[in-house]
Amino acid sequence: SIEEAKTPTPYQSAKDSSAYLMSIVRTLSSSSADFEQREKEKTRIEKAYRESDKRLGELVTENYQDVSKILQAFNGMTKSINESRDKIRKIKENLNSCKTLLHFKRDELRKLWKDGVEHKAVLSMLEQVEQIKEVQDKMNTYIANKHYLHATDTIVQAVAMLEGPLNGVDALREVKSELIGIKEKMHETLIEELTKQIYERSLPTSSLQRGSQLRLSRKDASVWGWSDGSDSPRRAPKVDGSDSSVKQSFEVKEDLNSNPENNLNNFIAILTESLFVLRKLPDAVERLKIGMKSSLNKLINAATQQIADGSGQQLDSMVNHAQPKHLNELLKLVFQQTRCVAQTHQTLLNNVFQLTHSLGTENENSGMPLHGNHLYDMKDVWSEIQARLQILLSQYLDVRNTMSSRQQIPSGFDEPSMDISQYFSKKKPAKPKKVSLFRFEASQHAISVSSARQQIQQYEHDALGHSDNWHIIKVCKPGAFNITAIYKPLKSFIQEVEEIMQTTSGLQEFITDFVQNAFLGQVHARVSENIDTATRGFDALRNVIDEKTRRELGVPRPLLQSTVTVDNSIQELQELMHDLPDYADQFLNMICNVLRDYRDKCHSAYRDIVQHGSDEKRIISAMWAKDEDISRFLRSLPSWRSLQPRQGKELDRTICSEEEIRALNSKEAVILISNLSGDESLIPQQEIITDITQMRTVANVHESLEWFADRLEQFAASLTPQNNLNPVQEELPTEMPPISEKTLQSLKSLVQDFKDLAEICLLLLHLEVRVHCFYYLLPVAKQSNYAGPIDDLDPDSNVLKLNKDLSSMEEIMTQSLQPKKFKYIFESLGYLVASILISSVQFLKKINENGIKKMCRNILAIQQNLTNITLTRESDMDRARHFYELLYINPDDILNSIAEKGPHSP
Repeated sequence: SIEEAKTPTPYQSAKDSSAYLMSIVRTLSSSSADFEQREKEKTRIEKAYRESDKRLGELVTENYQDVSKILQAFNGMTKSINESRDKIRKIKENLNSCKTLLHFKRDELRKLWKDGVEHKAVLSMLEQVEQIKEVQDKMNTYIANKHYLHATDTIVQAVAMLEGPLNGVDALREVKSELIGIKEKMHETLIEELTKQIYERSLPTSSLQRGSQLRLSRKDASVWGWSDGSDSPRRAPKVDGSDSSVKQSFEVKEDLNSNPENNLNNFIAILTESLFVLRKLPDAVERLKIGMKSSLNKLINAATQQIADGSGQQLDSMVNHAQPKHLNELLKLVFQQTRCVAQTHQTLLNNVFQLTHSLGTENENSGMPLHGNHLYDMKDVWSEIQARLQILLSQYLDVRNTMSSRQQIPSGFDEPSMDISQYFSKKKPAKPKKVSLFRFEASQHAISVSSARQQIQQYEHDALGHSDNWHIIKVCKPGAFNITAIYKPLKSFIQEVEEIMQTTSGLQEFITDFVQNAFLGQVHARVSENIDTATRGFDALRNVIDEKTRRELGVPRPLLQSTVTVDNSIQELQELMHDLPDYADQFLNMICNVLRDYRDKCHSAYRDIVQHGSDEKRIISAMWAKDEDISRFLRSLPSWRSLQPRQGKELDRTICSEEEIRALNSKEAVILISNLSGDESLIPQQEIITDITQMRTVANVHESLEWFADRLEQFAASLTPQNNLNPVQEELPTEMPPISEKTLQSLKSLVQDFKDLAEICLLLLHLEVRVHCFYYLLPVAKQSNYAGPIDDLDPDSNVLKLNKDLSSMEEIMTQSLQPKKFKYIFESLGYLVASILISSVQFLKKINENGIKKMCRNILAIQQNLTNITLTRESDMDRARHFYELLYINPDDILNSIAEKGPHSP
């Protein structure tokens, strides 16, 4: 503020006072001033002096105590200063005296100083000697407790002292040689310990539980420094080594009061640092790289023994049993252990990387490669792991024998759409196969080519790793089909390795080559052999399954053994589609090829049954079943529609009156009668099936193919074509990948072929029974005598033959067909027989009362037999009997009856 600015400082006040005093002195001493002025000035000054003295007295009175204290303090300070001056003067005099004395004693003092330095050096050497004497005991203690960093520092410092300050001590020469030897062997101990930590200590303490669930315990998690057991190393770190932890400051600490193995990461860092201190880190890394192969072999052998111990079996005997589940467990265990091994290798390489980058140019004196140029990297680790697994898999998959017996796999299934009717048409005779006249197998050229091929195979065998003296004890019997149990976990592991290495896995190439070039062909050969064995020979379609198998399958009637064999092969291929989803298209192609071959064999067997003669003429029922009009009409009948699963339900809801059913039965009878009884000729015997066992075969074929087609249809419905996937379904994980739409359509076409053949077999049986009725009943009217003088009490011989034939067919149909199909075959048969007998009256040349009685006996015999077969009263036969009873009445009575009662339909 302004007032503060106007307030004079102490310096300004003192300056003003001095100026004022000087002006007074000049006034009083000035000769020019008059006396009065000086007197006035003197008076004024004296007055001011008195006032100041008065004021000073007052101030002294008021501040007497403070002034007293100040004066006392001032006196004390003055006294202390005087005493200090005296002391300094004395010290100066003493120093001068000492200087004079030292000048006279300088040689003696120099000698004493030298003696002191020598004694100090001797004491230091004695202390170092005492430390050297304790080095071996400390080393033993440190190594026993695995405190390798302290042990390394101790031995390095001891050797440095022996080669430095204590180099000339002859008494320590023996101790020096011993410690140098310990130092030279120290890195061997460290490398062995490092190998043990990588391939043994890093492995989780796993327990094999049911289902091969391998879990990591909390103890293992603490060893790795993880929070809990749930943080197991599902995936190993990246190969590039660019982990953020590498860039952190490198500091290794070793606690003498704890077990260093409790933290694996820190222990690996301690071992790495110890090797670095010993200047043996490059040698150690090279040793680890060289020993990687044998260490992984031991790891896999130990895992194999662990699987054997968990299964409770002797390891030597497991090789004779086909138990691929143990191989699956072994691979899962090996996969988990190799992940841990790779994790430990990554930790080691990270520590080496940190050492070579954090210490900079000091590496030049340590024997270490500069700038992190490691002797191996993680790609080398994963490559060696894959190589070991490839050798292991080549043993378990029996690659050597499988590759030597390669089978040609079928190409993609590509069958054009064909009409099933072509299988019932005439075929051109097959051309005879050409027979080779001679071969060159024993020629010199063939022998040399064979020898070269064997050498190549031996080279491939050695390239697979069979020559590295690795003795593998197997947990299951070797075989190509072991791939089915291990493919999915193996595929997952390969994808994990490829994600880590950012390149195509060599193990993937091995598996792909094995499956495509060996396994697929072996599967096709095995399936083809099984089916060929089941369908070979004349009785291939006659053999049916036993009762035990029928109960296991849950089918109501016997099935053909060949069909069940083919179905088992199809089921095996379906399981392979699930086990090896990447090759689902190839297995589906095999299924289509198998079905095509079996379809052709079924059609060939069908043709052998229904054709007769050298000109390949077919029986009547087969021709009618082939006829489109008759077949379409029969399929439109309610009895046929009731057999269909969906149409049968619709028929139950549809009310069919007896008049409608009778009309349809009448139409069927009219069609059959118009085709078979239109002239005087009879049906030749060769145009019907006279061997009743063949009808049983047809019935078995129908039941088998219908069951087989239903199973195939369910399988086809479970498949998804590639073109029908929406984006959401493509992202969802599925057990069965989408397959080619073209192949799926071929499968559905083959399923329809089997269904059509099964339906044709049922239509054939339906028509064959009716043709048999025509075959036996037409001669009844055309050849028998119904105008004899004697009443014949026995039915016609053809009627008896028909009843016997129907009973035989009823017996085999009951055993071979389901009740609803049995009903379909014999249902409305009475109406047809009645219609045949009624229409046959036109062929009777003459009939009397005895003939009418005989015909009625014929009708009654057939009616009784049909009643026993269908378990229903065949009222339609009464219509035929009433018709022939009208012959008793003369024409006039018939006309009168019509006039009285109206017309009556027979």
